[in-house]
Amino acid sequence: MMPSSRYTVMLPVCHGGRFLEKALTSLADVFAPEGGYDVIIAGRKKDAADIFKRRALTHWILVESNGNRSCALNAACHAAKGAYWVFSDDDCVFPADWLLNLDRSLAEHPEAAVVGGADRPTGFGTDFDAALDAVLNSWMGTGGTRTDRAFKTGVYYPKLWNMAVRADAARKVAPDGPGGLLIFDPALPVHEDVDLVDRIRSTNGEVVYAPSVCVEHSRDTTYGAFVRRNLAMAHMCRKHGIHRLPHLALVATLAGIPFTGILSLFMPALQIFAGSAFGLYTGAVLLTGIKGAMKKKRKTLSFWIPALLVSMQAARAAGFLLPPRTGYGRNV
Repeated sequence: MMPSSRYTVMLPVCHGGRFLEKALTSLADVFAPEGGYDVIIAGRKKDAADIFKRRALTHWILVESNGNRSCALNAACHAAKGAYWVFSDDDCVFPADWLLNLDRSLAEHPEAAVVGGADRPTGFGTDFDAALDAVLNSWMGTGGTRTDRAFKTGVYYPKLWNMAVRADAARKVAPDGPGGLLIFDPALPVHEDVDLVDRIRSTNGEVVYAPSVCVEHSRDTTYGAFVRRNLAMAHMCRKHGIHRLPHLALVATLAGIPFTGILSLFMPALQIFAGSAFGLYTGAVLLTGIKGAMKKKRKTLSFWIPALLVSMQAARAAGFLLPPRTGYGRNV
């Protein structure tokens, strides 16, 4: 049986094991905070067994799960012994002080039930990779809800690939399932982290953002998978009442501007309103692109960032309005 530690780190294998060895190599060099940490890898054995055998990881464990990411994480939670469960992804790279920074954040917020960290891209990557990172960390891309900005369109939600949860807080809000407690809802192919955090918040659990707790993230995805995932996330938001107001605002903006523009052809009094709305939205998108391009020192991102941002917002608006579709994209 795995000995109890203060922290249990859980990595679901979601990318066929392609990034796992790099993740485990960096994780093995992470400094242990007081109380120590152990590691659980969850997923299909064929994706991770060879790496475990080659590295002789006898002090870490591999639990098998053939379902979606929620199923893999539930299997890991059932085996976890730590007082805090630290969730990440198999395509992350971990700085040596990752858990030390988490430990300091928890010391500063001893009542916290959930602590969310930050992420940065692994290396420079392609223009698409850099633009995707800029979009997902911009106010226009998240409404400030994934980085706990001072001005945001909703409450803060940690990113599942860098989130620590107090084990007793998670168990308290988990319903019983066929194989044990359902910490994550296996019916959710996306936004399973949002669902868990909402349940913890419903019991007055404190959720804290700790930017010093940072990982590097590969964000293994493609443009098509990114768009499909955002369609799926919007559908889940509508179905479960998550981020309803921001999605309604997106629908109003992306559908309302063209509709008002068409009406203005027949009602000249609307032309100023339609033009102003279009100008404000276009200006905000372009400004986000310019800001991201300057920050990452890549001129080409002034095109890529607006293109990805509009694609994401259009997918969110369409997914919120249209019936659900199959084919959810990979986790980003």
